[in-house]
Amino acid sequence: MNLKVILPEVTEYLRSCLHENAAAFMLKKHPFNEVTTLELTQQLIGLQKARSKFLSFFENDQIIYPPKVNLEQTSSQATAVYKSQISKIDSMIDLTGGFGVDVSAFAKACPTTTHVELSSQLQEYAQHSFKVQGLQIKSYCADGLQFLKENSSQYDLIYIDPSRKTASHSKAVLLKDYEPNVVENLEFLLKKGKQIMIKTSPMLDITAGLQQLEYVRSLHIVAVKNEVKELLWILTKEQVGTPVVKCVNLLTEQPVFESVIKYKSIGRYSRPLKYLYEPNAAVMKSQEFDAILEQYPLLKLDQDAHLFTSEHLIEFPGRAFEIKSVNDNKPKKIKRLYGKSARGVVTRNHKESVAQLRKKYQFSEHETDYLFFTSSEELGSIVIEVIKL
Repeated sequence: MNLKVILPEVTEYLRSCLHENAAAFMLKKHPFNEVTTLELTQQLIGLQKARSKFLSFFENDQIIYPPKVNLEQTSSQATAVYKSQISKIDSMIDLTGGFGVDVSAFAKACPTTTHVELSSQLQEYAQHSFKVQGLQIKSYCADGLQFLKENSSQYDLIYIDPSRKTASHSKAVLLKDYEPNVVENLEFLLKKGKQIMIKTSPMLDITAGLQQLEYVRSLHIVAVKNEVKELLWILTKEQVGTPVVKCVNLLTEQPVFESVIKYKSIGRYSRPLKYLYEPNAAVMKSQEFDAILEQYPLLKLDQDAHLFTSEHLIEFPGRAFEIKSVNDNKPKKIKRLYGKSARGVVTRNHKESVAQLRKKYQFSEHETDYLFFTSSEELGSIVIEVIKL
């Protein structure tokens, strides 16, 4: 780690180059003798990533960024802050600390924080970032599980973000294939921490996760601007009863959706009424559609379409639309009514993709006028013309 990469003149130069492509920047000649082109490019990539992903780091000119590969699995600032606010705790340890974005957020909400990172190079970058942020975080270069085994400390929260890219799997799908293996170490972790928070890929199957992990108290499905970024599994030995699922869509004004995980079906259907609702990505991931019918004065269009309708507009964890018309999905009629027009296109329980429909009817893009190609329990295959609210 070259500290000269954060000299004022170097920082000013890099910030003037933020718009540049990193590959092209790498090939240019730069006006510094004590900082290599590789070091400059690494810092530039880090700044570009931080500007969109963790703004508080970007605003601090003293942060030195690790290689790009170390930033790929790093949490965004929005998700890191959300994690730090789930539970009120006095002590926590991050066993897979990485560059330290998560533990930096925890340090602003928790009196005692510990960061453990296996890579000595990455731990050095993280330790420097803690120092220049003025954060009192204890940082160690060690294997997280081994570190726990070799000290007698107990923690209110143990946080772990196991890697999905392992020696035996280029992209692990099952939780037991992540590294470290949290499934086989679960009992040990719960002896050392009152709560365990496990971050997993949004691609992990929720049913499979619940089967593999005991003691799940709650599951947080965290989306940012309607893109699911991570699943957070909260485990405690004291868990009794059915887990709670909480769906959040950060950086939007949509309400949080929370439900006890159920395994029953509520058949309450209607043809489209005055308003149409599409659950956000976090709720879609949860599959808790029956809970929506329990908590909101809504009816469902179809068992497999996962769209909802009502006569009166309500606040909803997702997008809301006003319905203008409902038509049978007959290609000649749809082409006559909407062909070559500007429309947003959404498909739910429909055999053709959005791309296929755009080509078929020669639709151009539109921000508020939409067509939903979907199904209704009562009407069959339909196309709903709506305006986004």
